[in-house]
Amino acid sequence: MMATQAHKKYVSQFAMMGTVISLTLFDHKPALVERVYDYLQTMTEIFSANDDDSTLGQINRNAGVAPVAVDATTFAFIQRALAATKKYHDSFNVLIGPLVKLWKIGFGGQTVPAKSAIATSLSRMNPDDVVLDETAHTVFLTQRGMQLDLGAIAKGYFADQVKARLQAAGVTSGIVDLGGNVQTWGMNPLAADDQWRIGIQNPNDTRGNALLNVVTPAQSFVTSGIRERYFKRDGRTYHHILDPQTGYPVRNDLLQVTVITENSELAEVLSTVSFFKGPQAGQTLIERLPDVEAVFVRRNGAVELTSGLVPQTKGVYQIVRRK
Repeated sequence: MMATQAHKKYVSQFAMMGTVISLTLFDHKPALVERVYDYLQTMTEIFSANDDDSTLGQINRNAGVAPVAVDATTFAFIQRALAATKKYHDSFNVLIGPLVKLWKIGFGGQTVPAKSAIATSLSRMNPDDVVLDETAHTVFLTQRGMQLDLGAIAKGYFADQVKARLQAAGVTSGIVDLGGNVQTWGMNPLAADDQWRIGIQNPNDTRGNALLNVVTPAQSFVTSGIRERYFKRDGRTYHHILDPQTGYPVRNDLLQVTVITENSELAEVLSTVSFFKGPQAGQTLIERLPDVEAVFVRRNGAVELTSGLVPQTKGVYQIVRRK
C-alpha cells in the first residue's frame, strides 16, 4: 500500500460546456491536461446543439433533407444514444431538441409554451424516424423540424473517453469532474485504504456542500436534479428536466438523483430515467441492475439509498456489492 504522504494532487480547472470542468491528477502532467482540454473543446465543436456548424448542428439542419456523414466514433455514440432512447422510451429521449429549444430553460428567454407548440415538438421526437447507415456512417432525421440533442448523455461519454485516454497515456488514477458528472479511476493514492471519498451534493445548499459521502472503489457519480436550471411563472416552478411524453417538466416527489456505477455514459442515462420514475420505481429499477447504486433526495429532504450503500459512520456510506 502506498504511503499517503508521498503523493500530491494537481487540480486543473477551466470553463467549458456551461460549467467548470475539473481534472485531478497525482503527477504533474501539464501536457496531458492540455490534451484533455483540446479533446473536450473538440467535443463541444462536434456535439453542440446550439451551433449550426457543429456536426450535431449539421444533422439537425438537414432533418427531412439529407443524411449527414459522421466519423465512426461519433456514429457509434449516436447509435448507443438512440438505443437507450428506444429502451427507455417513456423517460429518456435524445430527440428532445425541439422541446428544449421551445422552453429555453437555462438559455434565457424561457417561457411556458403554447400547448399547440408542445404538441408539434412531441410529434418530432420519434426515434423510429431516425435512419442510421452503418456502412456509410450517416445519420438522417427523416422529418423536418427534428433535432438531436445529446445533452442528457454526452458528459458521460466525454468522461469515459477522458478516463480511457489518460489511462492509455499511463495515468493510473485520477478524477474528472464535468459538473454533475464525476468519474474516478484507479486507486486513490491519498487514502490509506486506496478508496475514493465522493460527496453527494446537497440540493438545498450551495455547490460544494455535501449531503453525504460515499466511500468506494473507482466509480462514476452522475447527478440529475432540478435546483440549478428553472424559472417561476404565476407561482409555479418549471425546471429543465422535460417529460418526453407530456412535453412539460417532470412532476414527482424528487429533487435529485445520483447514480453510481463504473460507466459514466450508462450513469447519465440511468440518472435521467430514475428521476423520471420517481423514488420508488427508480429504486426498483436500480436494485435490479448489477453494480449500480443510487441516492434519491425527495422534495421534503428525505434521503433514500439503494441496498448496496451501507452506513459506515455518520453521513458516510460505503458501497458493498449486492449478491
